[in-house]
Amino acid sequence: MFELLVRSRKFVIGASVTLAIVLFGIIGPIFTRDPLELHPFQAAEPPNSEFLLGTGDLGEDMLAQLATGTRNSLLIGAIAGGIATLIAILLGGLGPYKGGLMDESSNAVTNVVMVFPMLPLLILLAAILESRSTFLVATLIGATSWPWAARSIRSQVLTLKERGYIDIARMSGMKDRKIVMTEILPNMLAYIVVVFVVSLSIAVLTEAGLSMIGLGPDPNSNVTLGTMLDFIGTGSTQEALPWNLWWMFIPPGLILTVFLLAVFVMHSGMDEVFNPRLRSV
Repeated sequence: MFELLVRSRKFVIGASVTLAIVLFGIIGPIFTRDPLELHPFQAAEPPNSEFLLGTGDLGEDMLAQLATGTRNSLLIGAIAGGIATLIAILLGGLGPYKGGLMDESSNAVTNVVMVFPMLPLLILLAAILESRSTFLVATLIGATSWPWAARSIRSQVLTLKERGYIDIARMSGMKDRKIVMTEILPNMLAYIVVVFVVSLSIAVLTEAGLSMIGLGPDPNSNVTLGTMLDFIGTGSTQEALPWNLWWMFIPPGLILTVFLLAVFVMHSGMDEVFNPRLRSV
């Protein structure tokens, strides 16, 4: 599979751009200033030799904010993606294999959450919670963004459970839970990776949307790409637009756009490799 991935131009391009952004988020904060440090006598300066991406309306270093914001947004995406993938595996994997009431119950829960308007719920929860850390926002996003993944994993499990090697495992006396963990899920590992990647990108976009309306992590103690694009709260874009301070909102918007496009291209390449129908084409 790895050799097929390396041969996929879409995967290589998407993964390279994604890796570059991830490295920027990991290494960037080490070599930049404190993103929350203010330089009031150098406020609203365009990019220059001292501040490569200029300063904000309060004198914050925009390069430092961009590096730290990228790291925190990716961290939120990874946590939320992990939570969503785990819930999807539990409800979309164990229930369908057992069948009967357990499958019907997990499927009913998935259907209810899927049709429930999650964005208004996220907005309500974020508005109620006075202190919102990056971990809390990531948990809220992950706990509400898993239904599509659970449905996808369920369909895969229903197909795999009819395979011959699963019948052999049953006849050998292996318990259902062990069959799922050692026989079914390892054969779905590639698909689960795809689910995690998509869930991560959805979480990054959701956090940006919540932060842009002032309901993301507290911008006074946390910097994300979304808080840098905050149009309503204390974010800089509210002031940047009238002043034409393009360096305050174009870089985070560009990073977010390029990251989502790169993940989409990478996912498309992975789908062509892991999906037998597309691979044959």
